[in-house]
Amino acid sequence: MRHRQKNIAVGQLTTYGTPRAVRLPDSDYADNADIHVTICAAAGAPFAEDAVAAMVCHNVEFYCEKLGFLLHGYCLMPDHLHVLLSPADSEIKLDKWLDVFKSYTTHEFMKQGRHAPLWQRSAHDHVCRKGETAETVLAYIVDNPVRAGLVKEWVDWPWTKAFTAM
Repeated sequence: MRHRQKNIAVGQLTTYGTPRAVRLPDSDYADNADIHVTICAAAGAPFAEDAVAAMVCHNVEFYCEKLGFLLHGYCLMPDHLHVLLSPADSEIKLDKWLDVFKSYTTHEFMKQGRHAPLWQRSAHDHVCRKGETAETVLAYIVDNPVRAGLVKEWVDWPWTKAFTAM
């Protein structure tokens, strides 16, 4: 398994000044592992607009299917996106999914008369580890709008989908 964690000091895992998120050593994030990805908007709350939110949600699903990723679910908040996915058997690196997804959605955002950048350069990703399951991580993800006080039940948030039973 390429994503096995080694005993490395936290200070050695920083990536200050680079656009990459902190990654586990020796991992290309192309394994069949569930990964929780958080991507923040570059500025403001662009996903509060229905047209932008609908476009982003559509493309989360589209690029998972196109690249052969397993999509457990997602939640788009006004200023950030949570996605739980797995490269599954695609052998495609998470970086590739992020690159094509962020590039295309930024292009579509600009076609709507808005200005780039849409996304921050980096993303935070977290491989589900011992004691975590897709179900527990997905439950955390979909509960975001409830914790933010936007809705009382997660199913009432229009920009959340769960494909894995919780």
